[in-house]
Amino acid sequence: MTERVEATGETLPGGTAPADQTPARAGPAGAAARGSGPAGAVAVGRALAARRSVQHLLALLVYAGLSLAMFGPWILDRMTTWLLSASTQDGSIFVWMFRWWPYAIGHLISPFYTTAAWAPGGINLGWVTSVPAPAAVMSPLTAAFGPFVSFNLVELAAPALAAWTAYLLCRHLVGTFVPALAGGFFFGFSPYLIDEFGQGHPNLSLVFLVPLAAYLVVRLLDGSLPARWVIPLLGVVLAAQLYISTETFATLTFMGLLFALIGLAAGPLWRRRLRAAAVPLAASYAVAAVLGIPLIYGVFARPRPYKPVQFATIGHGAHSPGDFLRYLIPGRFTVLWDGSHWNTYGNPWYLGIPLIVLLIVFVAADARRRGTRLLAAGLLVTLAFSIGDRLTVFGAHIMPWRLASALPLLSHAQPGRLVVYAFLLIAVIAARWLARRRLPAVRWALAASAALVILPNFHAGVWASRIPVPDFFTRGTYQRYLRPGEIVWIVNPHNDRQMIWQAQTGLSFRLAGGFFGVTPPGLPHPGMQARLGTGSIIGASVPDIRNFLTSHRVGAVLVSEQPPRSKALPKLARATGVAGVRSGQIVIFQLLTRPRPARLPSGA
Repeated sequence: MTERVEATGETLPGGTAPADQTPARAGPAGAAARGSGPAGAVAVGRALAARRSVQHLLALLVYAGLSLAMFGPWILDRMTTWLLSASTQDGSIFVWMFRWWPYAIGHLISPFYTTAAWAPGGINLGWVTSVPAPAAVMSPLTAAFGPFVSFNLVELAAPALAAWTAYLLCRHLVGTFVPALAGGFFFGFSPYLIDEFGQGHPNLSLVFLVPLAAYLVVRLLDGSLPARWVIPLLGVVLAAQLYISTETFATLTFMGLLFALIGLAAGPLWRRRLRAAAVPLAASYAVAAVLGIPLIYGVFARPRPYKPVQFATIGHGAHSPGDFLRYLIPGRFTVLWDGSHWNTYGNPWYLGIPLIVLLIVFVAADARRRGTRLLAAGLLVTLAFSIGDRLTVFGAHIMPWRLASALPLLSHAQPGRLVVYAFLLIAVIAARWLARRRLPAVRWALAASAALVILPNFHAGVWASRIPVPDFFTRGTYQRYLRPGEIVWIVNPHNDRQMIWQAQTGLSFRLAGGFFGVTPPGLPHPGMQARLGTGSIIGASVPDIRNFLTSHRVGAVLVSEQPPRSKALPKLARATGVAGVRSGQIVIFQLLTRPRPARLPSGA
């Protein structure tokens, strides 16, 4: 936590100006206020508030325009058929969720558990990246234009919203518009956020509530916003974050506690402030807990899904000393990517040499300020925890995350994603750096260089992807072969197809499987079930397929996009005992003993 007094030179109520600040001269506004009495002071206050409001709106428009300029050309003319995501696999989950949530709410069924996928038993969505809040907010647009449009709009909004709320925090801390505007950029368009944005993870790119929570806490600590307002506002913000990403909610809480511990070392004034803020903050969490009861119940009321595959990405932390080069070498979503490093997952850790130089010079030049020391300590602690616990030191796992991962919920979090909080601190540091009056040209040149090297790779064709939807679904041909609510198994080598196709039909049928990154617990042979459930029959025998069909009460099998010389069709003919019927790009196997489909909407 940094001190607004140090950042702006303002005085606390009843306090004195910092030693290194010269009291401002009374300008015309101040003279007018004194000359006009209370009425004049009120008028000046209203004028300043109106000016700040205009600046806040201007900042939002700047960030929105920047997001549209960078990413709009890749998606605006094909919003209904393409995804603003380099990963169709992950993007398909969220497109499905944008269809599922309004469907469940509209049919008055629990949105936290579904039998529309992994039927007939279903799967607990409380443990899945189900983005309840964005899906509910976008439901009118989903109903009017489809889930692709909702997904793409949320993706476009994520960098702008994150930059704007970081700007609000920086604006309050440094008191000037342009430095705060620059600070917002370093968060909203940071390599971390753009990496999650590029991979189509709205649950992780929608982090605009993190700076907003910090903003409310800062205003509580400096006394500019009373506790009676902070408690409900922060409670709603925390609850909304819970309904966007439970992981971000957990790490936000954890990092807030860490920053509070750092603040305790800042002297008696900050210790008094933190002690006074403890009760209002606890009350805010109580408000969030009450608002989060439906989600909390949904998480624990049903068994937790099983995760068959663990992906070894940088999100799990550093795996070797070579990973520290990520601070210096950009990934595929950053403008200076060389086309070879860090594969398709990108590099959310990238800082770049100019930004690292800025951070070092900032600390060296202002080390005597308490706020600088607190920001530096917070940044170092955040980076240390983000390393994770997989890296060994002299053969031992002694990294700090090892202790944190033993805490509830944090055991499921990925420590590498903690860099989001590092970039928020960097945003504040950049704003404070630019707000200083000494050597402005040098400061802006270094900040501009740091911003340029972390720019998104907006000119490269890595941002949008297409999932082809056959005419069988778009023209309603499926209605001739599939009964409403029937359990269908889609066999396709691409595991992003089946959920998109089902979503495009308005969840007219149920899926025997589905790609969520997890599978329901208790399934026999979970590894084989995971493969078959995502549409792959590689390595599956005819008895394996028959067991899958029987256990999931499949009424029809749809096959498409099989590679040349594939033996899928004859294998499925033997497993089902029927010949396939071709309709365009789809081959349909209608089982002789088709189970009676569940009535909708209870079957969803």
